[in-house]
Amino acid sequence: MRILMISPSFYPAVGGVETHVRRVSACLAEAGHQVSVLTHSDAPSEERLGPVMVHRLPRTGWGAAWRLARPHIAGAEVVHCHDAYSYLHFYLPSRWLPPRRPVFVTFHGYEGYPIPREAVRKRRFVRRRVRDALCMGDFICKHYGTRCYAVSYGGVDPAPASSPPPEPPSALFAGRLAEDTSVMGYLEGLVRLREKHGREVPIAVAGDGPLRARAEQYAREHGLQAVFHGPVADIGPLLEACRFAFVSGYLAIWEALARRRAVFALYDNPLKRDYLEGFPRAREVMTLLPGPAELADSLAEHLEAPARAAEMAEAGAALAAEHTWERVAGLYLEMYRAHGMV
Repeated sequence: MRILMISPSFYPAVGGVETHVRRVSACLAEAGHQVSVLTHSDAPSEERLGPVMVHRLPRTGWGAAWRLARPHIAGAEVVHCHDAYSYLHFYLPSRWLPPRRPVFVTFHGYEGYPIPREAVRKRRFVRRRVRDALCMGDFICKHYGTRCYAVSYGGVDPAPASSPPPEPPSALFAGRLAEDTSVMGYLEGLVRLREKHGREVPIAVAGDGPLRARAEQYAREHGLQAVFHGPVADIGPLLEACRFAFVSGYLAIWEALARRRAVFALYDNPLKRDYLEGFPRAREVMTLLPGPAELADSLAEHLEAPARAAEMAEAGAALAAEHTWERVAGLYLEMYRAHGMV
C-alpha cells in the first residue's frame, strides 16, 4: 500500500509530532508498505530517510501548497494528515479533485489553555471531512469534541540496558521552555526543596522557547545548579545522567519510563491535568502534582525512600516495554483495515 504522511514539520526538526511521524512511517515501511512524507521546509528537497521518501516543499501560501502537493497526493493510495493544519494547508481541494484518495488524520497535542475557539473549530471541520481519526490522548476527545477510531499515547524505542540512577541525585527538564510545560514551576520546586527540606538537586534543562531567558535568570538569582543545553535531539544520555525526570510530553515520559527514571509532571489547569491523567496507569508510574510546593515535598519523600521510587520505576519500565512504535503503527493499519484499505 502506498501511504502518504503529511506533516507540518519533520526530521531533523525536534518535536513530538516529528518523532511520531518518523517512527510510525519507518515501522509501516518495514512492514512492507511504500511510505512517503510530505512536509515543507526553507530548503525544498527530496531525499530518502531509510525506507521512507521525504518530499520537502517550499514554504508558500495555501494555494501554491495545494498545487505542489497534488502530484504526491495523486500517487498515494492512502493519505494521512497530522493535525488540522496539514489537511487545510496541503490537502483540502483534493477532497473534490480526481483521483480522490481516502484521507485520515491524527490529532496531536493542544493549543494552550483555554483552547482557542478557532482551534476547536478547525479540528471539528477537518474531522467531519476525513474517513477516520486517531487522537494522541483521550483529552482531545473530551476537550475538542472530536470522535476518533482509537486513542494512543505514542510509543518508545526499546531502551538500552539502563544504569542505576547516579549519585548524587540530579534532575532533567526536557520540553519547550514555555508556560504550558511549567518549566518555571519545576525550577521553583527545586528552590523550595532546598529552603524547606535542605536538599540540593542540580538540574539539566533540555529545550528552548520564549521563557528561556527568564528561566536562566531565575536559576542564577536563586543559586540553582542549572545547565541549559538548548534543543536536544536525543535526551537519552541526559536521562541516563539523572534520577528525576521533569517531563510532561507523552514521548518524553515514555523515554524516561523506559530508562527507569522517576517521572514528575506538573499541571496548572484542567486541560493539562486531563492530558496527564489519561496516560496509561498514570498514577502508578509517575508523580502528578499541581504546583511547586507539592513537587518539593514529593522530591523530599523520594529522596528519603529510594526503594519506593525504584519500585515505581520498574513498573514504568515494564509499561514502556509494551508501548512500542510497532504497536502504534499497528493501530494505523488496524484503522485502515477497518475502512477496507489493507
